Amino acid sequence: MRALCLAGCLLTALPVLAGEKDELALVMKQLDQVQASLERARVVAVQDGQTGRFHFDYLRATQDVNTMRRGIEFYLEPSRAQPTTSSVSGQYRQERR
Repeated sequence: MRALCLAGCLLTALPVLAGEKDELALVMKQLDQVQASLERARVVAVQDGQTGRFHFDYLRATQDVNTMRRGIEFYLEPSRAQPTTSSVSGQYRQERR
C-alpha cells in the first residue's frame, strides 16, 4: 500500500515537471519574439532620426533578454559549475548626449 501511494505521488509530479518545461520552452519562443520586436523598433527609431532628450536603450534591453534566455537554458540543462550572479537592470531610458 505504501509503495502504491509513493508511486502515485511520483506519477502526479511528472506532469507538473513536463508542464513547467513546456511553459519555459514557450517563454524561450516569446523571448525570441521580444528580441525581434526590439530590433524592429531600434531600426524604426534610427530611420525616424529621433532626437529627443531620452531614448530607449536597446542594447541594455537586448542584454537583459539574453540574460533571461541564458538563465532558462541553465535551469533546463544545469551544469555542475557554480551559478553566476547577473541581474536584469530594468532601466531602459537613457539621456541623449
